[in-house]
Amino acid sequence: MKKIILMLMILMGTLSYSKDSYLGYWEMPDGKFVIQIMEKNGEYVGYVRWLEDEVYPKGDPMAGMIQVDRNNPNKALRNRKVLNLQVVGGLHFNKEHTELVGGWIYDSWHGKKYYGSAKLLNDNTLKLRGSLDKWGILGYSMEAKRVYLKNSPTKK
Repeated sequence: MKKIILMLMILMGTLSYSKDSYLGYWEMPDGKFVIQIMEKNGEYVGYVRWLEDEVYPKGDPMAGMIQVDRNNPNKALRNRKVLNLQVVGGLHFNKEHTELVGGWIYDSWHGKKYYGSAKLLNDNTLKLRGSLDKWGILGYSMEAKRVYLKNSPTKK
């Protein structure tokens, strides 16, 4: 849960940075995956674009198989690959333009969807928060770092 929440929190930012500062690739604190944040139809969304291990590790009941959304509460969605899965959606600026709010963060490892928000701490650090309540009181925050994936349009 913590991994996906962190990934989704990276999506959000503050007004002190240009709105394009949110866009790009963000590595989660554990370094096991990277999400891409983009703007789509007026909202910020995020997709898993890199996984440290694209297949389940040794010892897992599905060892050697491509990682899928196996814990999704909707059984029809459990075969979706984690790579390229949308894990952030619906984020938009708050009235003050200081952070992204009103969205959701999906934790595919546990099959849970949370209220989501995000805030840029600086150009290279995104604080993501996933919470059980829409006010963000009961939740978890993490900081993601900007990365540049090879062959990505945001590579410097």
